Amino acid sequence: MEEMNLEEMRNQFAILKEQLDKQEIVSDRLFRETIKTKNKDINFVKKFGYWLVPIVILLYLPLYFTHVASLAFIIVTCIMLVGSMVSTYYVHKPVDKLNFMDDDLASVARVMAKFKKQQTKGLYISFAILIPWAAWACYELAWKNGPMGINPWILTASMVFGGIIGGIIGISIYRKVINVAQDIIDEIEKN
Repeated sequence: MEEMNLEEMRNQFAILKEQLDKQEIVSDRLFRETIKTKNKDINFVKKFGYWLVPIVILLYLPLYFTHVASLAFIIVTCIMLVGSMVSTYYVHKPVDKLNFMDDDLASVARVMAKFKKQQTKGLYISFAILIPWAAWACYELAWKNGPMGINPWILTASMVFGGIIGGIIGISIYRKVINVAQDIIDEIEKN
C-alpha cells in the first residue's frame, strides 16, 4: 500500500514537473517575443533613415543647377548623407543578425550594449561634422548665394533655428533608440 502511494506521488511529481517545464517554455517564449517587439522600434528608425537619405539627396541636387549652392557643397553634403547611411547599416548589422527567439540571451545583451555604445559614438561624431557643415551651409545659402533684398542675417537666423529643431528631433530619436536598447538589456538582466 505504501509502495502504491509512493508510486502515485512519483507520478504526480512527474506530471507537475512536466507542467512546470511547459510553463517555463511559455514564459521564455513570451519574454523573447517582448524583446523582439521592442527591437521593431530600432528597426523603424533605421528604415526611416534609409528612406530619408535618398530623398534629401534628390532635394539637394537642384540647388546646384539653380546656382543656389556650389558643387563642392552639394558633393560634401551627399557624401555626408551616404556616410550616415553606411554608418547606420554598419551599426545595425549585428542587431539585425540577432535571432531573438533562439540566440543566447547573454550574447543578445552584449550585442545590444555594443549597439548602444556605437550609437552614442555616432551621435558625437555627427555633431562634430554637422556644426562646421551648418556654418558652411549658412555661408553658401545665406551670404554667398542668398536671394537679393533679403538680409543674410535673417536667413542665417532661420537656418540656425531649423538646425536647432533638427538637432532636437535627432536627439529625441537617438534617445528613443538608446532607451529601447537599454530596456532590452534590463529585461535580459532581470531574467
